[in-house]
Amino acid sequence: MAKWKGAYTYDTPPSATGAPCRLKVATCQLPVEHDIDRNVRQILDLIQQAAAAGADVAHFPECALSGYGPASWPNWEGFAWSAVDAAIDAIRDEARAKGIWVVTGSVHRASVQARPTNSLLVFDRHGAIAGQYDKRRCSINDLRAFAPGERQLIVDIEGVRCGFLICLDWAFPELWIEYAGQVELIFHSCVSDNWKRDKNEAHTIPPLMQGYAWLHQYAISVSNSCRPSQTFASFWVERSGHAGGSASPDEAGFVLNALVDDPEQDRFFEVVRSFRESATNGGLYAPHRPNKHAPVRRSRPHA
Repeated sequence: MAKWKGAYTYDTPPSATGAPCRLKVATCQLPVEHDIDRNVRQILDLIQQAAAAGADVAHFPECALSGYGPASWPNWEGFAWSAVDAAIDAIRDEARAKGIWVVTGSVHRASVQARPTNSLLVFDRHGAIAGQYDKRRCSINDLRAFAPGERQLIVDIEGVRCGFLICLDWAFPELWIEYAGQVELIFHSCVSDNWKRDKNEAHTIPPLMQGYAWLHQYAISVSNSCRPSQTFASFWVERSGHAGGSASPDEAGFVLNALVDDPEQDRFFEVVRSFRESATNGGLYAPHRPNKHAPVRRSRPHA
């Protein structure tokens, strides 16, 4: 493993190096409701604001477009799938008009016969859907309504390789390890507001995300619903694990953060990953372990 001889260290947040911005992300929040028309109006308004602020990507919460399941959860009978389709078309048009990428949560079904999935849809700046991630670690409650996803998703956004996760995925380290060394940024969407939610999330999720970022050297954009208030506001974590900017609690809006273009920082993170991989597979420590076949010297007892 190469030794690090550069100047960048964990002591400095990447955003404080003075390096130019590589990708600007507006981490958005809104009160996710069952009213699809209201949801999409707020999404379109925030896309416009994010684009005006210079964002390359507007990132939204879990099920932001569709609502987190129908009001008659978990029964999908009578659900307004046509309204979801119309909302997707509206977002396509807005992404193309503003020249901005959009990552938003929505329920999705591949066919009339298929069970819906809890998904993230990734729209490119031309309005095309560049990818779809389906939540893999559904809760017992989720499984009454959703089919779980089966695979990760990696999308290249303006030269930055990005991964995607949803809500309870945060509790399964293997999903985060899977992205290590493959992506520089993860978009994580959730609905973690005070609508019958576990209050422990308020003080556990932000530091958990900082830990994942520090361990795996990717930035994380965490978009959360604010219906009717939040266990934590939407926030950003830098690749070093440092806390980035966060949105105003309990208000629809966004916070703008950026991934910076710093080759020296990238080399430092590569050395860190190389060290961890060598330590994990045992190659680093093997030469330092005692020789198991060498004779053991035993001291004689005193007479």
